[in-house]
Amino acid sequence: MNEFEKQWLHKLRYGLRKIGRNDLYEKVLLSHQEDVLWSEQLMVLLNNELAENELIDVMCSCACLAPKDYLKILRDEYAKTSNLKHVHQLLQKYFETSITKYKNLNEDQLKYIVYHDMGMAGKLVGNTITAVKIPKDFHEYFQTDDRAKKRYHYCHCPRIREALKSNEKPVNKNYCYCGAGFYKDIWEFILHKPVKVKLVESLLQGDEQCKIKIYI
Repeated sequence: MNEFEKQWLHKLRYGLRKIGRNDLYEKVLLSHQEDVLWSEQLMVLLNNELAENELIDVMCSCACLAPKDYLKILRDEYAKTSNLKHVHQLLQKYFETSITKYKNLNEDQLKYIVYHDMGMAGKLVGNTITAVKIPKDFHEYFQTDDRAKKRYHYCHCPRIREALKSNEKPVNKNYCYCGAGFYKDIWEFILHKPVKVKLVESLLQGDEQCKIKIYI
């Protein structure tokens, strides 16, 4: 079992324990395989056994999380000012600087990301943030017109992205709350209180992108 899978299972177990359903973890672990079929079987089980809010919490617990170094600065700033708009603007500036370097973007590519509300900060309207994930393989994504390849280069999840090359919906759409958990964690850390997330669009729903709403 690779290290990513070990960590993902550990987070799944933590999420199930939080809602008092460690019994489900023991059940899914018995049949665990590092393949998409097991992930689909897992989602069938969770959809059958859990209420919607429980399933969302469990899958959000499995998310890959943003580093906390800069987020600590934003958390302190929010504690001092209680100004959501100001903190959101700071996060957007940080994101633009870091993603330009990380993805080796030119000015037009960065403008594309900002215009489409992509990235950590997303677009704030009132107390709701709408965030669209950027393509994982940013440059490769725009170099192909093949729909299956574009979906593969867009997806961030190493557990299912290979299956997107041949299967449009290899896993139940609620699996993508794992990706939504990335945003949930950011804002719960900054605001030091719970927030809700909703999956609006995702590859596993047949959409061309993954869009998440965060309700502050």
